[in-house]
Amino acid sequence: MSRTTLSTTRRSLLGAGAAAGALGLAACVPPDSTTPGGGGSDGEAQGGSALVPEDASLEGTEISILDDNTNLVFKEGLIETFQQETGIIVKNYEMANFNDLHDRFATAFAAQDASIDVVMTWAGWSAEFGQAGWLQELSPEAIPDDLIRPALDAVSWDSTVYGLPKFASVQTMFWNKEHYAAAGLDPDTAPETWDEFVEAAKATTIDGRYGYCCDMGNPAGAYQNFLRSLLLAGGELYTADWTPQLDSEAGIEGLTKMVELLHLHKAMDPASLQITNASDLIEVFSQGRTSSVFNWPFQWASATAEGAVTSAETTGNGLIPGIAVRSASIDGSEGYAISTFSTNKQAALKWLQFASGATAQKQIVEKEGWFPVSQATLEDPATLEALPVVATYEQATEHPVQRYGTPWSNELDQLLSVQVFRAMNQEAEPAEALKTAQQELLPIVEKYMG
Repeated sequence: MSRTTLSTTRRSLLGAGAAAGALGLAACVPPDSTTPGGGGSDGEAQGGSALVPEDASLEGTEISILDDNTNLVFKEGLIETFQQETGIIVKNYEMANFNDLHDRFATAFAAQDASIDVVMTWAGWSAEFGQAGWLQELSPEAIPDDLIRPALDAVSWDSTVYGLPKFASVQTMFWNKEHYAAAGLDPDTAPETWDEFVEAAKATTIDGRYGYCCDMGNPAGAYQNFLRSLLLAGGELYTADWTPQLDSEAGIEGLTKMVELLHLHKAMDPASLQITNASDLIEVFSQGRTSSVFNWPFQWASATAEGAVTSAETTGNGLIPGIAVRSASIDGSEGYAISTFSTNKQAALKWLQFASGATAQKQIVEKEGWFPVSQATLEDPATLEALPVVATYEQATEHPVQRYGTPWSNELDQLLSVQVFRAMNQEAEPAEALKTAQQELLPIVEKYMG
């Protein structure tokens, strides 16, 4: 298993959330993983204490949910199931593009808007909005005891749990076996080193089709692609006291490899700099317009779905090849949290528990191809049958898998993306671009950490 990168201090994440994969898919959450609060109205102690579940009837209680556009299964049947099981009414369920949600949440929270009860979240937003006091802390009694630790890290910050996960996710490599075979490569074997990967990407770049494509077209995508390359080069984004390491040797090497893939080797699709969402990237691969991608587990479901050019027989899946290490990856788990300003917190909590429960998790795995968030669902034979790539993800957690969700994640995305694009467009050398980003990030971290 990979190392835990941050010491357990006031500044550390729950279970070192910045190194989610270090704890592995089998690491479950103990029932006392956070500090409980006392009783109060709607199950919450006053003064910001943790939400404690209550047994009172919630029949007819209404909640509103603002989600991203990842999980269609809720709108396509699970909402109705939830209402039938609980008697709670989902008055409004809105799905929005992930790229638009941060500012919408920030505006609503700043206005103390009570019209939204449940929000989608990930590690960075859990840290940012949780630290700001805008997300409701949960008591141990509210947290299922078999949740996979990396998934819970997506809804936690500084030893406090602010929500419950809805799916777990780690990126791996997908390749088109037909393209590999046509290029004279072994279609059943993934490259193990970066040099091998580059040669495969070059060999499969032909007739206007590129051997590799990614999604760097917005700040979040630029950050994720940079972070993955830094990890593959053996680096870490922060020291134990949260000092940024953007311009470390590993950071520079990782970004240099990406620039070379685009400009020197000409094996990266230039459209990678415009693609803004992994949901768009999955279509590029599934329609046979690129030979390889590093993507989330839902790539498998898309690549094997009706209408795809690819299939289960022609889609390969394996570890991402490393630059200075065997492999590394980034975590993409998401969850739900309750707004501090909600007046329906008990009903909102029921939604969180439903989303992380067996009924919803089964559909998220089978219909959408995401990892489950509970150990029981992960070990269910039906999960492996529906999602054969589970075995690869278990291998991935034996290597560094990180995301570094922090209260300043959104600011980091913005400033880093500018410098990553300067490097990718050859307007600056990677070392110069990352030095600028490092200098800009230092005072931001200090602002938050004091």
